[in-house]
Amino acid sequence: MATTGSVDVLTPALYVDGPPHEQFAWLRANAPVYEHPLADPNLIDRCWVVTRHDDVRALSRDPESFSSADGIHLRRKATHQFRPNMINMDDPQHQRIRKLVSGGFTPRVLRTFREHYGELSRQVVDRALAANDAFDGILALAAELPLLAICEIAGAPAEDRFRIFEWSNVVLSSEDPEYVPTPDAFEKAVMDLAHYAQELADRKRREPGDDLISALLGPDGRMPLTDEEYEGLVLLLLGAGNETTRSAIAHGLLAFAEHPDQWAVLRDDPDGTLDTAVEEVIRWASPVNYMSRTATRDTELHDHLIRAGDKVVLLYSSANFDETVFEEPDRFDVRRTPNHHLGFGFGPHFCLGATLARIELRAIFEVLIQRVSRFELAGPVIRARSSFLNAIKELPLRVA
Repeated sequence: MATTGSVDVLTPALYVDGPPHEQFAWLRANAPVYEHPLADPNLIDRCWVVTRHDDVRALSRDPESFSSADGIHLRRKATHQFRPNMINMDDPQHQRIRKLVSGGFTPRVLRTFREHYGELSRQVVDRALAANDAFDGILALAAELPLLAICEIAGAPAEDRFRIFEWSNVVLSSEDPEYVPTPDAFEKAVMDLAHYAQELADRKRREPGDDLISALLGPDGRMPLTDEEYEGLVLLLLGAGNETTRSAIAHGLLAFAEHPDQWAVLRDDPDGTLDTAVEEVIRWASPVNYMSRTATRDTELHDHLIRAGDKVVLLYSSANFDETVFEEPDRFDVRRTPNHHLGFGFGPHFCLGATLARIELRAIFEVLIQRVSRFELAGPVIRARSSFLNAIKELPLRVA
């Protein structure tokens, strides 16, 4: 039986077998605010872990007490300088950049994406199923649509998506030694992405298009952001903008392979269940396992004193399985409603690309419903060694 002090939900190696949901449940019941020691030399020494849905929501909407400005990851400060981006900012800086970017996600733009991604999804699925044999669900299905989509939004050439795929793996799953064998590999990926961002801006000054970076530059070609702010934005857009949706699709594919009855329910009634299925996939996947905040003032929560300067982890993967909010949370249910998951965060940092991610998931599964009667695992599932992202690296699939 677990005891306070023996629970570990943040060591990256734990996640190669999937999130430790039994430990999450124990914490929710017994230690909803848990002072967590960290033994990983790449991470800070200690933090507070918040596991209940209501508490994660409450802290998320209180940025004055729990700030994002000192970073949202538990890694130690490194020699490189992270580019500032919206996730690592508080207002008013956060809102200033968010407003500049939000023009790329207006209802008119999203309607265009909705129509276009249906066709893109058909092309992706056709290529994946063409071999009529086992294939990697990550490379063939889960990664392709988000990469093509984010390239279109940013105005990057589609052929660059393979480089973006590699960079985002390194930057976002930096705890995994397969992706980042040395600290230099991480810093090189950050620098390569920063250089790519500037090359992209130069290209858009010469050849503007109907994309976010061209819109930022405007007709005079002047960037309304500093170089570091712009580079941070592109790192966020190209990295997180594809990886988290990729993970959601991947976990959806895995869930349907492991729960064929739910795939049958979805195929029998797509009009009635596709939207709720998308929400359940996002809850089930919880692609971002946690984000951290830094306490700006002494705060008491569940009889624990969180002191100013302490790191506090918002554990979305636990909040999304909170039995006080979700009936039978360990059951994958494509008809689940209501579904108040926190898969896109909450509060001022709610994911700007949430609607786009939903459109992408809906588009890819809508095509798969028409083409696939069942999914089967064709080999072992390989997960990332990361407590930050709930990512799958290899997903061997066979379909019928």
